[in-house]
Amino acid sequence: MWTAPLPMVFAATVVGALAVSPGTLGTVLAASAVCCAAFVLWPWAVLPVAIIGGTIAGVAVGGGDVATIVAMHAAVLGAGGFALLIRVLIRVEKIRRTTADLPMLGLTLLVLLAAVYGLSLGNPPRDVLVGAYQIAVIPVYFWIAAQTLGDLRRLRAAAILYLVPTVALTLTALATANQTGGLIALLAVPPLIVLAGLAEGWSRAGFAMLAGLLLADVAMSMYRALWLAAAVALVVMLVWGGRTLRRGMAATVAVAVAGVAFLALVSNLANHVDVVALELQESSGYRGPESAVGMNAFAERPFTGGGLGQSVRDIYLPDFTRDDVGPVYHAFYVTVLANIGILGLIVVLWPLYRTIRNGFLYSNGMAFGFAALTCGFLVGAAFAGPTAGHWELGLLPALTMITGSTDSPQPTVPEEVRT
Repeated sequence: MWTAPLPMVFAATVVGALAVSPGTLGTVLAASAVCCAAFVLWPWAVLPVAIIGGTIAGVAVGGGDVATIVAMHAAVLGAGGFALLIRVLIRVEKIRRTTADLPMLGLTLLVLLAAVYGLSLGNPPRDVLVGAYQIAVIPVYFWIAAQTLGDLRRLRAAAILYLVPTVALTLTALATANQTGGLIALLAVPPLIVLAGLAEGWSRAGFAMLAGLLLADVAMSMYRALWLAAAVALVVMLVWGGRTLRRGMAATVAVAVAGVAFLALVSNLANHVDVVALELQESSGYRGPESAVGMNAFAERPFTGGGLGQSVRDIYLPDFTRDDVGPVYHAFYVTVLANIGILGLIVVLWPLYRTIRNGFLYSNGMAFGFAALTCGFLVGAAFAGPTAGHWELGLLPALTMITGSTDSPQPTVPEEVRT
């Protein structure tokens, strides 16, 4: 049962290879083989390479085309899954278990059943594959993270490998208007805030400086859903976090304010502000009418949805044009409801609720920071459905479980109240 997700990872490799043009297929397979050999030696490198390296490779090969970026991510994940299987077979790796394994396994089975259901309804196979990816990416990222980052030594190594290129990309983005990342930077902000609260002296200033720098990149990004996710995460940490987190947030805010003032003097900060202002002025475009189409499909089959690959062909969107709508919508929850219904939404939220509840036991720990960010992305997902899938909803729960196993529970209720 515990190795059941591995075939999905291998399938992701095939999908990734076929999604790119034949001319680059050999390059992708060769790069996957190199990555697989490296991951056998350093399994903790799988996710940093997939998240950052996959994006960079996708931009380099496909010029930023979403399908190519997804293919690169999938190829790296497939290589990582195959390397993990090799380590298990040669008995240098044991399958780790977490309390969220059963809910994630339920989500995996749901994807398979919903795909069969979608095909039985006549949904195009390509749309079924696209819809399956949107949901399956959650358990895939969860299991890869849980199996490759299961101890503090690996977690530290992966954090360094992730943070160094992220800071470099952030500095480049802040120096060039209209070239910001945001998502990659935001993932590192909560743990850096926790470290800033735990550290003292210059170490605290260093962690706060890194957190403030990455938070500035998030603020200057052009994704309103990302701003909402960051705001919710920070509010959760401030309201429900312990004294350590509040110290880290105070230091981060102080450094961020000073950093923005410095950037205003030495860089083209005004250009960034203009870009952000233009984004705020833009309307949501066709997202409202598009979501209405998805909700109508949900209303027709509220419990099971229209099956994976649900779509409406050649429909007129008010004030726009006629187009095919689905199976992916710009609101993640509309995608879930239209494709797998209310029962599917419950199965998707079940493991996330389990891990968030576990993370809230550690008011001053790293697990609480990851749980708070999960809450932020759950809120932001109501307004964003990225074509690459909400893979962070699989990664963050795994990190919450891993760091929670090393922290000591610290109740947020004062001692005198509990007495």
